[in-house]
Amino acid sequence: FLGYGADGLQNYSYLLTATYQYISVVYPNKIIWRTIKFQFCLIIIIWIICILYTLPLLVTGQITYNIDNQVCEIPLHLSLSVVYVAAIIYIIPNFGIAAVYIKLTRYVHQMSFRTISNNTIFHARRELRLVQRTFILSNSLVVLGLPYMIFVLTSFFTSPPKYHFRIAFICADISVLVVVIIGYCFTPNIKTTIQKILSRSTPVEPIRYTARI
Repeated sequence: FLGYGADGLQNYSYLLTATYQYISVVYPNKIIWRTIKFQFCLIIIIWIICILYTLPLLVTGQITYNIDNQVCEIPLHLSLSVVYVAAIIYIIPNFGIAAVYIKLTRYVHQMSFRTISNNTIFHARRELRLVQRTFILSNSLVVLGLPYMIFVLTSFFTSPPKYHFRIAFICADISVLVVVIIGYCFTPNIKTTIQKILSRSTPVEPIRYTARI
């Protein structure tokens, strides 16, 4: 139950980040959309949605204990609950991020042919790079989640492998490491700070000997 909610929060937080960058470029005069209060309200709404959407799964007993994999999950087979979770957790946020990235790319490309100040174009391209990083991050998670998606699709026609959840969760653990590495590469301040900490060495004072006569 908590795992499904956390996955939804992670993916929708990426969508919210991409949407914020899109609004700051396309609608720069809509300052209220970029205020802390408005963004905080959106975060609260996302939390409520990600908690409420998993409640029907818990109440109706869709989440069961799998003895072979020793984990509580929705059994993989052709059912409304599996399609429901896949659509809300993966399909909607990832397609949303892709749509925002494509629309913002086209908008910035069209700005190059207009008479617009260099500062505005620079700001738009900077926001586009941020959306591109979010797009790369979300797609990295999609690629690492392919084994789980393959098991879901194959379960519609035949029984998945015995330890399919264990294999899928290994990829999920790797995806967490990949998120940390991508965040390290895309955040110059953190990258510089860690490099300074690792390169910092304790100076060693030379040993002085006193000559004796």
